[in-house]
Amino acid sequence: MAFKFPAENWKVLLNPERSSWQSIEVFLSAVNPSEEEVWADLGCGPGYFTIPLASKVKKVYAVDLEERMLEVCASRAKEEGITNMELIKCQEDCIPLPDEVAHRILMANLLHELVKPAEFLAEVRRISRPNAKIVVIDWHPIPSPAGPPVEERIPKEEAKKLMEENGFILVEDLEVYPYHYFLIFGKEELNGPGGVRSP
Repeated sequence: MAFKFPAENWKVLLNPERSSWQSIEVFLSAVNPSEEEVWADLGCGPGYFTIPLASKVKKVYAVDLEERMLEVCASRAKEEGITNMELIKCQEDCIPLPDEVAHRILMANLLHELVKPAEFLAEVRRISRPNAKIVVIDWHPIPSPAGPPVEERIPKEEAKKLMEENGFILVEDLEVYPYHYFLIFGKEELNGPGGVRSP
């Protein structure tokens, strides 16, 4: 069973100390968002990345399984005067967004929580545009000041393999955080009967 962060502990995700090891400024510099882009922040939680991102882009879909996380995210966005964010409650095998709606997808500290990774990543493919970039940030299996149990984390090479097996191609592997890998993927083009990968 994958580790699931308890929604009632949402305040932990907004601890000011987090900025020392998972800085928003570092994130924004790495992804260089554009005001023309539509993003989907999958597993948005209380909006740690979502809200700063919304101030830089055209629109952000804040997507989460947990109603409580979405409520907190909405409340914080209202306080910040953010109006270009839409809340979406999802399931792992169903993200209720239109096909090819997002220029970029953010999956921060999420991969290790997935119970149905293949089904979830099929939805990620569906909602992302053909030239989309998918940003995967997750915990190295090393001691850290916060995060899930070390044994529940997915090593970087496993994360790469999982993404590649589900139709994504690694574009960048950035070393910008001390306790997390930061991978950027593109969509592999699928064609032919049954979506056979092109050679």
